[in-house]
Amino acid sequence: MFIKYLLVSIIAMLLGAGSVFAAEIDDAAVFVDAFNAFQEKDYLLAIEKANQLNQIFPDSPLKDVTLLLIARSSVKSGDNELAAKTVNKFTSEFSDSALMSTIEEELLALGARQQKGERLQPNLQLQAVARKYRDERIVLEKAEAERRERERLAAEKAAKESIKVAISVPDGASLAAAGQDGSMAVEISNRGSNSEEFLLEVSAAPEYGASLTSADKPKTAVSVIRLASGETFKGKAHFKMPADKVDGHRAALTIKAVSSKFSDVLQTRNALIIASAPLVRVVAKLAKPKVVPGEQLRYRVSVLNIGSLAAEDLTVRLQLPPQLDFMDAPETKFQQEKDGTLVFRIEQIKTGKMADISLDVKVKENSRIGQELRGRVEIVHGLLQRKDIFNAGSSVVQKK
Repeated sequence: MFIKYLLVSIIAMLLGAGSVFAAEIDDAAVFVDAFNAFQEKDYLLAIEKANQLNQIFPDSPLKDVTLLLIARSSVKSGDNELAAKTVNKFTSEFSDSALMSTIEEELLALGARQQKGERLQPNLQLQAVARKYRDERIVLEKAEAERRERERLAAEKAAKESIKVAISVPDGASLAAAGQDGSMAVEISNRGSNSEEFLLEVSAAPEYGASLTSADKPKTAVSVIRLASGETFKGKAHFKMPADKVDGHRAALTIKAVSSKFSDVLQTRNALIIASAPLVRVVAKLAKPKVVPGEQLRYRVSVLNIGSLAAEDLTVRLQLPPQLDFMDAPETKFQQEKDGTLVFRIEQIKTGKMADISLDVKVKENSRIGQELRGRVEIVHGLLQRKDIFNAGSSVVQKK
C-alpha cells in the first residue's frame, strides 16, 4: 500500500506543479532513482540517493516523501537511530500531511522511543543483509557498466572502420613562379558505406597562405563537406610562392580530411610545390691574378642567370677593392655613390644568359706588395624583393 500511495502522491504533486515541472525535473529524477533502489531492496543506495536530493535541493517539493523513503529504507537496513530520527523530522515538519496515516507502527514506535531519550541499537542482522546486497549490486553494476563500455567501444570501432576517405592530388610537383599564386587540383572521395561529413584543412608555412576551395567556386574557402557514399569532392588547393624563394625551392602542402564524428579518423596527403625563379650568380675579378702598383687594367663583372625564369629589374652594386681607383665604365651607364660604390642597372637576363660590365681601373701606387685585392658585388632583384651578395675573385699585388 505504501508504494502505491507514494507513486500516486508523486504523480499528483508533479502534475500539480504545472509550469514548474521542467524546473523540478532534476530532483524528480534523483527521487525516482532512490525509489527504484528501494523497490529493488537496495536500501543503502536508496538512502544515499535520498540524502543527495535533500542536500542539493533542500527546498524540493519532494522533501516529505524523501524523508519517508529514508525512514523506511533505514529501518529495513537495520539503522534504527536514523529511521527514528528521520520519521520524527517528518512528523515535526509535515504534521498536517495526509501521509501521516501511512507511517508504519514500527517507525512511529522507534520515533517515540528516541524522543524519550532511548539509545536505539542497530539490527545487526538487517545491516549485514543490506551491506551484502549493496556489495553484490555494486559488483553487478560494475560488470554491467564494463559490458556497456565494451559494447560502446566495439560499436565505435566498427563505426570508425566504416569511414574511408581518400585524397588525390596530381602526380609530380606543382610549379609556381616566385611571388606568384599557384594552385593544384584536389579530390576527396568517400569510399565508406555511409554518408559522412569531413572537416578539411590545407596547411603549409604561414607565408604560403594556403587555402582550399571547391573547383566551381575558386574564391570561396571550404572547410566542411558532406559526401554520400561513393561521392567525390573536386577542389583546388591555393597558395602563393613567396617572392624570396630561389629557383627549385621545394615545399609541401598538407591536405587533411578529418571525420566530424571522430577526430582520430583522418586522412592526409602531402603535395610537393616547387618555385620557379631566376637564379643569379656573379663572377667579378681583375683581368690578371697578379698586378703591380700603378698598373691600369680591366675589371670585369659577369652576371649569370641559371634559373628557370628570366631575371628582370636587377640593380648591381659593386664595391671595388680599396687599392683600386675607378677610372671609367665604357659604354655602360652607372652611378657612383659617396662611399665609392658603383651602381649599374640590368633590365633583363634570360635564362641561360649573362650580362657583362667592364670597368677601367688603376692599382694605387701606394698598394703594399703581397696585398690581396678583393671586392664585393650585391645584386638586388627589384621584382622579387630579394638581395644576393657575392665576393669577387682576388688578385695579389706584386713588385714591378
